[in-house]
Amino acid sequence: MAKLTLSELMNCLHEEFSTDKWSRQSVKSLLESYDYTLGEWKKFVHFDDHKYHRVVIDKGNNRFNLVVLSWNVGQETPVHDHPTSECMFKVVNGVASETRFSFPSSDSRHCELEKTMEIHLHEGEVGHINDDQGIHRMGNESDTDTCVTLHCYFPPYLKVNVFDERTGHKTEYPVKCVLADNIAQ
Repeated sequence: MAKLTLSELMNCLHEEFSTDKWSRQSVKSLLESYDYTLGEWKKFVHFDDHKYHRVVIDKGNNRFNLVVLSWNVGQETPVHDHPTSECMFKVVNGVASETRFSFPSSDSRHCELEKTMEIHLHEGEVGHINDDQGIHRMGNESDTDTCVTLHCYFPPYLKVNVFDERTGHKTEYPVKCVLADNIAQ
């Protein structure tokens, strides 16, 4: 597949999700084809000293969301799930870390979450997570460099369950995003 601009990626994602016959492999191929070296994503980046920052750049007709996440040094998400949603993401700057955990069993109370995998994704690499694979934490482990990732959530979701890594206790939280100016619908 030819390299795609950000606008072309959005158009292709709209086409892919125009029916219920989309495929994970197609979404992955589209993200892999996005030419992040053009730097079009930079206008959506905002680094905050206190938390990572999410900007929705395409609402995908309520079938997907395309979101730019800006990670300052040492920032990470809490451990969370993706209820009824999947996420494909591409690292467009820096190195992203992902730690996966097993879901806590319903009969175990106050048990530390079990780590199943730790990976680092470098610029240009694409990752994928859904609840069949477990729950995860993402972030930027670097203490000197920032990181930016481009996420495609399908379908979009408004809430996540956040898990206490020490006890497995879960709490529902709303997903907070900033909408980009002139966002694609």
